[in-house]
Amino acid sequence: MIELPDYALVVRTLSRGEHQYLSFLPRVAESPAAHRIGTRRTPLCTLLEGARVRLVAGSGYTWVDVEAPAIVLVDRYYRSGQPLDLYLDLIHELTHLRQLAEGMSLWDERHRYENRPTEIEAYAVAVEEGLRLGMTESEIRDHLSNPWMARSAVLRLRRNIDRFLARANAS
Repeated sequence: MIELPDYALVVRTLSRGEHQYLSFLPRVAESPAAHRIGTRRTPLCTLLEGARVRLVAGSGYTWVDVEAPAIVLVDRYYRSGQPLDLYLDLIHELTHLRQLAEGMSLWDERHRYENRPTEIEAYAVAVEEGLRLGMTESEIRDHLSNPWMARSAVLRLRRNIDRFLARANAS
């Protein structure tokens, strides 16, 4: 079990409803992953000031409501999900909020999920952070897996993430 740094500890006492992102991760600005998300066009401080999370009943995990825009977090996952997974998912979704603010299409159906540029970038931020915190490759693949993806798609996504990080770290 990986011991999380303070900046990665999710506050788990919030009630259902809409909250500021920083209510969930008050020290996230200290996270190296968060600094990967901010851009010149959308600085991290601006993104964090406006980011919202809607805590809801239901099934599933977390996603972005592009109309709001807000991160939607399922209460059951919020209360019982593994701390590292929850942190990485909130970082992933914050990446999507920045992408959305910059005019990107999060649901571009021209690309399969594992090939979608917005997903590759958001997962790359989470994977890089997970590896930095000590996750094994097996744990990374488990984190990337979800009920609607075949194992081959997860492996393709993982390769896409590696290519993205290689390009990003080269520049």
